[in-house]
Amino acid sequence: MDTMDVIGAGALLVGIVTLCVAVLTLRSAQIAVQLAEARNQHLREEQIRLSKPGEQLKVLETELVQERLERWSLQEELNQEHGERLEAQRRVEQAEQEALKRATQQLRERMDHYLKELEEGTDPGIMRRVK
Repeated sequence: MDTMDVIGAGALLVGIVTLCVAVLTLRSAQIAVQLAEARNQHLREEQIRLSKPGEQLKVLETELVQERLERWSLQEELNQEHGERLEAQRRVEQAEQEALKRATQQLRERMDHYLKELEEGTDPGIMRRVK
């Protein structure tokens, strides 16, 4: 495996990890959009209801309690999604660091091997290894 293979594998890994983060971010954004659209629709409905005279206060209070419960539930879901996205980003960053460490270690081993081959193939006075 040459250096380009190692770099290519690292780049592929980084690309896959980046794709995973993008998918999770897109998913979170879609949920946020759905929540915003639902909230806007509800606000429109409330505005229509409030504009009608003779609306009973008790009905509105009941709906308000239901809306608060629904909003709380959706907020909890959004918070959970956000936490999952942050955890996924943390795992991505950790995977990238590990991949870079492995690639660096492989490159060092190959360089050591090449230097050893060069030292063995030359006269002792011509080339010296610098550490």
